[in-house]
Amino acid sequence: MARKENEFDKLEGGYRLTRIKRIEKYAFIPQIIGIIVVFFFFLYVSGAQLNPFYLPLFLSTLIILIWLLVLAIEYFIFRLMKIGFHKSASAKFLMAQRSMKKSYGAIILSGLLFLLLFTPYMSESAEEYLSPSGDITLGPDGEEAIYFTTLDRFDFTRVSDITVELNEGEEVTVSILSEDNWEIRNFDMRLNRDPGDPSGATADETFFYDMPSLGFGEYRLVIQSEEPAEVSYNINMELPGTRTFPFALTFLGFFISYSVFVVMLYPVKKKHADEAIYR
Repeated sequence: MARKENEFDKLEGGYRLTRIKRIEKYAFIPQIIGIIVVFFFFLYVSGAQLNPFYLPLFLSTLIILIWLLVLAIEYFIFRLMKIGFHKSASAKFLMAQRSMKKSYGAIILSGLLFLLLFTPYMSESAEEYLSPSGDITLGPDGEEAIYFTTLDRFDFTRVSDITVELNEGEEVTVSILSEDNWEIRNFDMRLNRDPGDPSGATADETFFYDMPSLGFGEYRLVIQSEEPAEVSYNINMELPGTRTFPFALTFLGFFISYSVFVVMLYPVKKKHADEAIYR
């Protein structure tokens, strides 16, 4: 009788495992398909285009990461259920051990990404690296048009301000034009045309223009001089906290979730360690 009950328990455990695996499959496959569809949908909604190339990944990537966090939590639940329904102590031990080893990597990676995104150093380094700058030498009736975009190609940084400093010479004229207006040389439609906006740089005054909040667009920083001049320019790209904080919070969620999963698996591994045949 005892033997029959033991065989029944094994069969019952096997049936439950099969059922859990089937439910897990039906739960995950539609969500994985949904992730792919949502990713491309939000790319389209955010204005992705090929010419000029613009792939706004911020919103799409953030939504996908949050969804992956939800999937990770679902995976933890199914994994714990499968471990619980296994009748073999060796299987319980090995499943717990392997899950913990995989979780350690996720904990380290998500923790590092959280620290990188949460600390100002990463933002400052990215801004410095992505900000176009340089020195220009202009001859008599010289002109230089520096190309830039108001947002980076992936929608994470934006132009916050533009500075032009005269190193040698008397005066330069500075205009900020959209690419379309630059092609037809329509300087009347420059961004810095309003009263009070700076129009140039002298030996005593640096050109500083605080860029308005604009969507993605191609622009030119046009510097003109009647006499020989040497100038330095900086197009300052800003990585705002509204771009980094949501990602930092999401990676913190991964860090906490995987840490809790390891804490829950540890007593299972310890309990079945002595009974396990394979380690």
